[in-house]
Amino acid sequence: ARCTDENMKRYLGWDLGLLRVEANLVFNNPAVAVEVGLLDVIRFHVEEKGADLNRSVWNSFRTENFYGNDSLIEIALVRGDVNILESLLSVNGFDLERNTFALICFASCHSEEECFEAFIRHPRVNVNAVDTFGDTPLCVLLKRLSFSITAPGRSIIEFRPSDYLVRRILLLLEAGATSHGLLPLRDCTMIEFARSSLEQDPSNVHWRSVVQKMEEAINSRVRE
Repeated sequence: ARCTDENMKRYLGWDLGLLRVEANLVFNNPAVAVEVGLLDVIRFHVEEKGADLNRSVWNSFRTENFYGNDSLIEIALVRGDVNILESLLSVNGFDLERNTFALICFASCHSEEECFEAFIRHPRVNVNAVDTFGDTPLCVLLKRLSFSITAPGRSIIEFRPSDYLVRRILLLLEAGATSHGLLPLRDCTMIEFARSSLEQDPSNVHWRSVVQKMEEAINSRVRE
C-alpha cells in the first residue's frame, strides 16, 4: 500500500457506521486502518512507516476509548479480524511477553470468540502469564465468574454474563491454562476454588462445567 492518488481515491469515503473516514485519516492513523480492516494499509503503517505496536495512545472510534489509550493489538482484538491480529502478532518489534497478561484479560471482555481463541492459541502467547500480584488470566476470569454469579445484573464490562465467562474459561483451559496454581489472596488453588464454589451451589451448571473441564485437563496431563 502507498499513500498515492490511486490509493487515496480507493479508500476515500470508507463507510464506518455513521462516520465517513477520509483517506488521509486512514493513511495517517494506523488505529483507524485497523478499525476498518484494511490489511494492506496496516502493513504499510507497520512495515514502512514503523508504527509502534507497543504504543498505547492511539485514538480510534471505539466507543469505550474516550482517551485514546488503546494499542493496535487491542483495536484488532475488538475488531475481531483474525488475519489482521495474526499479522500484527508476527511483528518482531512487539513486546508480547510484557503485554500478554493484560491483553488476554482485555480480549476476554472485548473480543469475539473466534478472535479470542486465535489469540490465546497463537504460539507467541503464554496463557499462563502472570501479573505483579501473581494472577494468571484464568485466575481473573474465575473471580469474575464468581462475581457474575453472586451479583448478577451488574453492568460492568469486565463482569460479563456467566455463560460468556464460562466459555472463555473453557477456551483458556483447552489452550493449556493450568488450574492447579494458587489463587492469590484466596489461600487455595484455582481448581480448589472452583470445587468449593460448586459445593456451595451444587446445581450451578456454570461451576459444574468449569470443574469438569479442569479435571479433564489435569487427568490429560497426568496420562501424558
